[in-house]
Amino acid sequence: MHGRGGGEERKKVRHMWTVPTRGTAVVSGDGGASPSFSSSLTVNSFSKDGRKISVGDCALFKPSLDSPPFIGIIRRLIASKENKLSLGVYWLYRPAEVKLGKGILLEAAPNEIFYSFHKDEAPAASLLHPCKVAFLPKDVELPPGICSFVCRRVYDITNECLWWLTDQDYINE
Repeated sequence: MHGRGGGEERKKVRHMWTVPTRGTAVVSGDGGASPSFSSSLTVNSFSKDGRKISVGDCALFKPSLDSPPFIGIIRRLIASKENKLSLGVYWLYRPAEVKLGKGILLEAAPNEIFYSFHKDEAPAASLLHPCKVAFLPKDVELPPGICSFVCRRVYDITNECLWWLTDQDYINE
């Protein structure tokens, strides 16, 4: 069929793509990235104000107006054709930002934040600086002398509830 002889076996064709190289970008104060990026370059880190920022790092981001900075986990770096660097970010919520179902009171430590599946792209220029977040299981405390945000729970925005990081009951659909 479709130009093949009846008895001809179908050849299996495997498409091979070149392996992307990993690179580091340098971001200036205006958010522009240099050097120029080619389509074969995968950026996994960049430098801002002399600090190396990598995929997987937690950071503070510029808020609107006089709010506290947003907290996010950098999940990917995207270099545009215009040499602008954007960040794929999963957001962490502060207790004051969590809206739970009616009648549910939130009990949280002052430094506790909540992981979410809320993700966006943010310009690299909106990143203020990296921050420390300790992802801990239920009932585990930070060792004395360690300053960090603590994340033990997942904020389910859709169902307006919290799950422990170790729970197997929730699914991100």
